[in-house]
Amino acid sequence: MPIVWIQAIFYLGVMAVARLARPSLSKLCYRREEKSIFFIQTGFKLIAMWSILAAYVVPFFLTPNTIHPVIGWSLYLLGALSFSCIAVNLFLLPMLPVLVPWLGILGALVVMAYPWYSDGVVRALSLFGYAFCFSPFLWVSFVKIMSSLHVSLEREAFLPRLSETASPSGLNKLY
Repeated sequence: MPIVWIQAIFYLGVMAVARLARPSLSKLCYRREEKSIFFIQTGFKLIAMWSILAAYVVPFFLTPNTIHPVIGWSLYLLGALSFSCIAVNLFLLPMLPVLVPWLGILGALVVMAYPWYSDGVVRALSLFGYAFCFSPFLWVSFVKIMSSLHVSLEREAFLPRLSETASPSGLNKLY
């Protein structure tokens, strides 16, 4: 149990630091050449999607297997939430579409925990039906995340780089 408490405190600390820090990787993607901007944007989108996937996979392997399932799944959901907060703040993504898989996992756990199934086949079919009904929501959240990444990359492309000094025009000079 001490390991569970340490992990829970670690996840809560990660969430607090992620809310305070507000870093942005999109400012590191500078516009070098017109030909390579497509590859930079595609790479940035792939990194964002891999970080969201890792936010849901890493806590699964970090959660101890020998604890009660309710505590284990609670710890997993807390870890996935904390790592998702990192991805949201790092890539400036909307919170709800990133948390849709989290809500889907929580719903699947509720469907599996329903105690009045007649047998395992009915439970498996119920879970399959839930996954079938939930998949459009997952797809819509994926599309919203990709469009949010595209909009943020397009917006950042028009801002000047940090290393460049933008010379003010004649109208903007203060005398």
